[in-house]
Amino acid sequence: MKMIHSRGPKYLSAVLLASASVLMLFCGCSPSAPASKSSDFFVTWLQGHGESNIVVDANGVGIRGNPTRLRCSPYGSEQPTNGSFSVELEFRVRIPDQRQIIEYVAGSGDSLEKAENDAKVNFLLSTFHVVYRSFLNPKDPHQSEEKITIHGQPRILVLGDTITRSQTTNGSQEVFPLRDQFRQILAPLPLSAQAHWIKIVYANHHSRTMLCAVTLDNDDSPELTEAVKNLPWPRKEEFYMVKQFIVVK
Repeated sequence: MKMIHSRGPKYLSAVLLASASVLMLFCGCSPSAPASKSSDFFVTWLQGHGESNIVVDANGVGIRGNPTRLRCSPYGSEQPTNGSFSVELEFRVRIPDQRQIIEYVAGSGDSLEKAENDAKVNFLLSTFHVVYRSFLNPKDPHQSEEKITIHGQPRILVLGDTITRSQTTNGSQEVFPLRDQFRQILAPLPLSAQAHWIKIVYANHHSRTMLCAVTLDNDDSPELTEAVKNLPWPRKEEFYMVKQFIVVK
């Protein structure tokens, strides 16, 4: 299974087991996670980006003087009969206004540790650089932001890497043009002045839409889902999935 990032459930029974695994990897589930938390992942990541004033408190991991906090909790794991482990992690980001970005991300591997790392890499590549630039380090060189007009108001758009996972091919160049259409879809939204976050997940199999789901501030958005579903996605016989995370400030 290849994973490509570029700047620039129901039907699953009919899909190959590998495809179903990728769906789980991107989407996860949404039950309540247990109380146990892991901070090492975020501490190590922040240190690797040059942060030294790292704090770990009851709300999670952050940077001194900034109210944003990051948490990662295990939800569950299992070892199927084929020997491959699967694990689900819950990621929570408490932003300055106290709301929380919540993502459930699954991973797989031939050990529990590798499965957890797989889930963390998924979150890191698709979501965390957007969060880091938006709420922790506005000068982060790894992630850009741009000015955009939404519902007639000037806003800041932080459009993360477009993550593509497929079985055999690299489809990143084919989905790259859709990034401009993501911007167009957001333009008429009557968003409030506070920060908002959008997650797009799209899957294709046998040249048909297998899954399309868009959330706005953690909640399903039928309007955005329909708009994204109607975009000119590449039609391929093989399975591929795309994940896109966006913050509007």
